[in-house]
Amino acid sequence: MSQYDAKNINWKQHGIGFGIFLYILNTFVIPYFSDQAITTESILYMIPICIGVGYGFGRFKKWQAEKNN
Repeated sequence: MSQYDAKNINWKQHGIGFGIFLYILNTFVIPYFSDQAITTESILYMIPICIGVGYGFGRFKKWQAEKNN
């Protein structure tokens, strides 16, 4: 079994992972624990927001990796 190495993950994978994490957290987890309704509008509204934030996070990770090299 290979050991996990964060350096093997590229910026796109970081961005997608972070975007999915934000989407699930903000769309389902936070409303569930704060007793808010989970609606179709809120589910669809969060998709482009989380894609944009995930892309920005991935680009930041790429910039950070290039800066350190």
